[in-house]
Amino acid sequence: MRTGVLLCGSLTICLSVILKLCMIISLFHVADSTWTKHEEERSIFLQDAAEIYLMYEFLSEGLVIGKNHTITLQDEELASTRPAKTFHRIFNTRVPRTPSSINKTLAKVSNMGEVLEMDTFEQLLLASVFSAHKARHSPVESRQDWGQLFCRLVAAITYDLSQLKVRC
Repeated sequence: MRTGVLLCGSLTICLSVILKLCMIISLFHVADSTWTKHEEERSIFLQDAAEIYLMYEFLSEGLVIGKNHTITLQDEELASTRPAKTFHRIFNTRVPRTPSSINKTLAKVSNMGEVLEMDTFEQLLLASVFSAHKARHSPVESRQDWGQLFCRLVAAITYDLSQLKVRC
């Protein structure tokens, strides 16, 4: 069974703010030397301001999350583009999508320095989108757990961007 996801309400606002902050941050940071020009070798999606807007378009048009947590875009035409294929590969191979893998990533992040590497930041951002979906579409007994993971992910992102601590 596949479930379609459309971002709405406060999640869209939250995502908009995060992506706009990403754009601001990306304008002031020099691209990491590990970024490559080859789509199949890229380890992150967000390399410039244009890709930030493209990611926003991917997420706002809707994602389909399959039974095995595989992510695809709902819009088939958009999904057929080269950037969308890169986005799929990165989301499906590098982003934590289970509570245990998200907890491990958050634990690793708490042991890192003040500023996150872009690939870690992107993993947290996309994991927060995934967690918000799971919180909304899970059975009642697991919603609070997914909501707590979402809050912790957003807190880590907020701290990286602004050095402000968010309590969950």
